[in-house]
Amino acid sequence: MIKNYGDLVRSGHSAPDRRARRLCLAALEAALNAVDPYRCVRSNLSIARGRILAGNRSISISRVSGIRVLAVGKASLRMARAALSALEPLLIGGIVLAPKGKHCRTIDGRFEVHFTGHPFPDSAGLRASQRVMDEITKMARDELLLCLISGGASALLPLPAEGIRLADEIAITEQLVKSGASIHEINTVRRHISELKGGRLVELCPASIVLSLLISDVPGNQLHDIGSGLTAEDPTTFRDAVDVLRGYGIWRAAPSRVRSHLLNGIRGLARETPKPGKLRGRNLHNVVIADNRTACKAANQTLSEAGISSEIFTTSAEMDASDMGSFLATASDQMTTRHKTGKGRAVIAGGETTVRVHGRGKGGRNQETVLSAVERIAGLNGVVVAAMGTDGVDGNSNAAGAIIDGNTFFRAKRKGLVIDDYIRRNDSNGFFRAIKDCLITGPTGTNVGDIYLALSVV
Repeated sequence: MIKNYGDLVRSGHSAPDRRARRLCLAALEAALNAVDPYRCVRSNLSIARGRILAGNRSISISRVSGIRVLAVGKASLRMARAALSALEPLLIGGIVLAPKGKHCRTIDGRFEVHFTGHPFPDSAGLRASQRVMDEITKMARDELLLCLISGGASALLPLPAEGIRLADEIAITEQLVKSGASIHEINTVRRHISELKGGRLVELCPASIVLSLLISDVPGNQLHDIGSGLTAEDPTTFRDAVDVLRGYGIWRAAPSRVRSHLLNGIRGLARETPKPGKLRGRNLHNVVIADNRTACKAANQTLSEAGISSEIFTTSAEMDASDMGSFLATASDQMTTRHKTGKGRAVIAGGETTVRVHGRGKGGRNQETVLSAVERIAGLNGVVVAAMGTDGVDGNSNAAGAIIDGNTFFRAKRKGLVIDDYIRRNDSNGFFRAIKDCLITGPTGTNVGDIYLALSVV
């Protein structure tokens, strides 16, 4: 699963470093296995005794003439295959939106598959979104709409509100990402410039039952933030969206059509997203089937079984990448100076950090996190720090993240690499490629956010 597993272990300078690297990588692989989309859907979706069972929800088959599927996100292909396996006799058809570059075996003749842009929307996504709109608005009342939603859905399913162009949506998304805005803030804006997000999809669908299975990549699992809340009520407003843009100093630079639409919304001239309680009359079921905690618990169990005293610090971290790096470095130092018994200790965290982009280098928030810890753990023997995006793609690089040990700083110094230069250029990937410590998984077909790990062995 981690394609360069052996090379990463061999990069360790000492036997304790290599052992720490092996343990860390095994924990990260266990995390990825635990959030396999096919497995998660099959363990949460079935037919039994005349009922459709989804998590703790139960729906009588007698109420349903058939099921149509909308699968969108990085895990959409495997989620759709799992749904087909679980519900095949009832399936009428479906639409799948997956990131471009994914390999696709034939799912079933009843499914149409679209490959669309991520992390920024594209014209293929716009065309696919229009197909989704056409299909869901024509559903019969006695049909069930099964939505399979995972990380990446916000970009893969772009359908701008009336008066906004796709280029405007692309531009504002890029501005928000580079500003360092959190995923909650980015999605607040997305929901208010879309025809489908923020619960609007449910409003448009005449089907009497909407069931959503969600793989969450959002800290805190707030339903309105997972995929920008396609099937969830939205507590935020047009004014909140404007406040986000003003708060990050990008209001004036935002596309004029976006500004006009948001201001019209504040004035009551554009339709708000459905607020809490608005969809209560609908037969709507949202079931989170996997999240960051699922992955962190699997990593924790793997380390515990290896004799490591391991704890999960949080699964909803939201902070600057450099701050997360500082936390991991501090945890590493404390583990080596205060705990001398047992086979080792580890701290696991999950969530999503942010990076304010100033340079033009390659990298992402996970590699930035680890890079900021390199100098701070220098000289610590048997210590590793790692960060990994569970989707396998970190920022604009082909790495999922990076791993370091106490000797990394000295290896880099011998190569003449100046850490501050790479940080200033936002070129964390360039640094880790030079010392061969990138974590390479390739796209994993899932996404539950990021995992951070600090580990010390005796």
